[in-house]
Amino acid sequence: MWAMTVEHVLLKCPRWSTEREELINPLRTTSIKGILTSKAGGRAAIKLIQRTKILDQFKAVVEQEERGRTAENEGEEGAETEEVE
Repeated sequence: MWAMTVEHVLLKCPRWSTEREELINPLRTTSIKGILTSKAGGRAAIKLIQRTKILDQFKAVVEQEERGRTAENEGEEGAETEEVE
């Protein structure tokens, strides 16, 4: 099994060769540093990540954190209301 490094995902992973051909190959660099330090490369990397949905595994964590923050904020607002009365 391959390590899911940034370099692997953007430059080597056969699973996303179609996306790489469309987004990364036109940059004409095989350097991960070259890709990630240019505006065009950064945009291409973000588009590839979005299209492959490789980071969707973290959505549940983000949603849970947001729900927790919302609950905390609602609790703080309730406490403020009680003090004012």
